[in-house]
Amino acid sequence: MFKILRSREATDYFMVTGLIAVSGFPYFMVAQLHFLLLFLFVCFIFLKRSIVFDSKIMAVVLFFLVVEVLQFLFIKPFEPVMIAGTFIRMFLGYFVISLTRERFAGYLVNILYVCSIISFSFFIPSILSHGFFNFFVAKVCPLFDTPFAEQTGFYTVWPTNILFCFHECVLTEYRNPGPFWEPGLFAVFLVLALLFNLIREQRAGSRVNIVLTLALISTFSTAGYLAFFVLIAAYYFVRQNVAQKALLGIILIPAVLGLYFSLDFLSTKIEQNIQMAGTTTSSRFGSALADLSDFAKSPLIGWGRGVMRFGGKTFSFFSEDQHRNNSVTDLLATYGLFLFLFFFYRYYVSLKSLCIRSGMNVNFAAYALAVVLMLGFSQSIFLKPFFYSLLFIGYMPIAQVAGAVKAGSATSRYLILKTGSNGSYNRKLNAPKRGHGY
Repeated sequence: MFKILRSREATDYFMVTGLIAVSGFPYFMVAQLHFLLLFLFVCFIFLKRSIVFDSKIMAVVLFFLVVEVLQFLFIKPFEPVMIAGTFIRMFLGYFVISLTRERFAGYLVNILYVCSIISFSFFIPSILSHGFFNFFVAKVCPLFDTPFAEQTGFYTVWPTNILFCFHECVLTEYRNPGPFWEPGLFAVFLVLALLFNLIREQRAGSRVNIVLTLALISTFSTAGYLAFFVLIAAYYFVRQNVAQKALLGIILIPAVLGLYFSLDFLSTKIEQNIQMAGTTTSSRFGSALADLSDFAKSPLIGWGRGVMRFGGKTFSFFSEDQHRNNSVTDLLATYGLFLFLFFFYRYYVSLKSLCIRSGMNVNFAAYALAVVLMLGFSQSIFLKPFFYSLLFIGYMPIAQVAGAVKAGSATSRYLILKTGSNGSYNRKLNAPKRGHGY
């Protein structure tokens, strides 16, 4: 992995890293200029490489456009900057996917692998010596204050050197935020990297997966842990026969329940979130209740992004009342039921296409979608640029791994239904070796 990259590959890594950064690194999130510069750069590369625009993706664009137009007609005044922001994020995601294509998943895994290793080099010394942490906060991080930062008001912007976020929880709760805004968001991307790598390599115990798992453990993220348990259980479940699945359930269910009740930050935190649901939106469940209340008032087209988002109640400044951290219900309240269902249908198609590329049992896609929903339940992620990109993976041509699909498997049956025969499918495809198709 640590090799001199060719110019084209280095550009691809830069674009995917940029997509992740504007979706989660505090330095890049505090200024819209960073996001716009990345978009212009990606557009330039898209044109330079003469990539053919795939008209099929216009189904996604038009769905969003129709809903936003209806919102402007019936709910809120026309906001050109807001609607431009939506589609710039969307096209940024599409352009990156169309440029990196089948390599996107591998780039994501490698980037998170490097981020994990770098995070340990700051996280461990910070725990061992508060002086190390304070030195970076006082002397190094101020050098990385962007002059283009916009006022966030409600949200605290923690010191960062881009490579690591010096969040106070490093010292107070011994949690590893990596380069991300906070540890929970780092956990989201680590679980996604593990998910993609399990599909690619179909090997849970690889060196990369072990490093990603250790980094995930260091985040102490409740949602990250629960999503990880479901991911690993699903991975083994779809690969076993009926008897092995029963044995796996007998072993895993007591083990997971034991961990849940023995780790205070899992059981206690969830119980506290449920108890706080009716009093504050800082709780994931409280945020969900507020979103569902907004959704009930406009179930078909939602409230849109902007000042009318919160049930049509305008506000002069952002406060805890407008704070939302449950991205699943936030998406539902923002865009309504039909776009919500379409959004996650496209996610499912993308995950299934990844499974087909690697010869993974296509039934795994449904479990993978459940994992993504669990991650979204804990963080406001789905309207970030990176997560728009996941809508478009399913539109990329599938380069199936030759010989990787076992006869009689769910993937094999799916391909027969789609193409008429395994033979006609494989003759058309140019296949890399299994485990290296991305």
